[in-house]
Amino acid sequence: MQLNEQLLITYECVSAIGTSLHLEEMITYFLKVFSRKTGALASIYWEYEPDKRVYNQTCFYGKRSFYTLFDAPSIHLPHNAIMTDSTATKSLLHVKIKNDWIVFLFQHDGVDLDLIQSIINSFHAKLENAILACKNHLELLEINQTLAKRIEEEVAKNREKDKHILQQSRLAQMGEMISMIAHQWRQPLGSISAVAASIKLKTALNRFDLNTELGKEEQKQFINDSMNKIESYIQFLTHTIDDFRNFFKPDKQKEAVTTLQLVEKTLEIIGKALEVNGISVSISNTATHKISTYANEVTQVILNIFKNAEDAIKERMIKNPTITIVLSEKNNEQIISITDNAGGIQENILPFIFEPYYSTKAERNGTGLGLYMSKIIIEEHCGGKITAQNSSDGARFVIILKENNHDNTHSF
Repeated sequence: MQLNEQLLITYECVSAIGTSLHLEEMITYFLKVFSRKTGALASIYWEYEPDKRVYNQTCFYGKRSFYTLFDAPSIHLPHNAIMTDSTATKSLLHVKIKNDWIVFLFQHDGVDLDLIQSIINSFHAKLENAILACKNHLELLEINQTLAKRIEEEVAKNREKDKHILQQSRLAQMGEMISMIAHQWRQPLGSISAVAASIKLKTALNRFDLNTELGKEEQKQFINDSMNKIESYIQFLTHTIDDFRNFFKPDKQKEAVTTLQLVEKTLEIIGKALEVNGISVSISNTATHKISTYANEVTQVILNIFKNAEDAIKERMIKNPTITIVLSEKNNEQIISITDNAGGIQENILPFIFEPYYSTKAERNGTGLGLYMSKIIIEEHCGGKITAQNSSDGARFVIILKENNHDNTHSF
């Protein structure tokens, strides 16, 4: 083989490398060019599968009758190993590419295998890089094809985690709710008891002269008045039960409400507890428009902020405790600002209060889920925003809800 012919073979083989990022397509074309230019009877590409430690045939070029002469190679074969068949009429040239092999079949006589080896060595690195590029490209394609599915799966996992944490948060609040119910029921139950005692006392003392029409009328009027009072107290208790039962129902549909209605609904639940602890509530309202939102869940957020303020005030024994609520609207947004006078949140922990399981309360009193779920509800579920900062008197939480908020977020 003359030098010019050798250079031409090398050039054409090099040109056949890297023509495609599809491994089988590129290797098939290379085997075809190389076999034709060097006189190889057939050629095959064995790709190593490390997980199973086996070789798989990826490409074959040549007559199928020669296929039986190719045995799967061993990973321990030396590079450019030359092997002959049992009749010594044909030779197999093994070229190692990383852990893969390309094997060429030549007629034993009249072929200068050393020269062919030198030609292969001249572009061996380029061939190796081209094969690696094809494999990397295939891996990237597989990653891209599965990326959307993997993202969807991770998002679904996060949604399930948020549902679980929301449930934990609600369960953690149930103990507090029982305390609030006790505060709400103490006064009407006491009133029912007083009315019942009054009926028993007057009956026992025969306060009504039933021998006269006037006495009968006075007894009738007294019984009617007493029963009306008891009925009104029972209605109040029933209304309280409905408030707490609805509070724990997950919102399925948005409803049109004002921010004042949301605050008043929350105060119906916690108002008596705040009153018992001597905490005054001041409301300033300039917002008039309604918003479409998940009222129960926003109520849960407001309730959590009130409860945190109550706990801070009680813990620090604040004199003249107050919670100030300012309701306003601006640029199609409804703003709920809630400020207490309990001294505020330490600046070094303020950036972390919305993180899950981060609590500033004593370990037995705080779950660290309330503010985290408040952020999830307002920002992810309701499409709004919640922030916290310190005012001159205490902590201030600001909830921003959009008036025209289209429901493009998930529901717990």
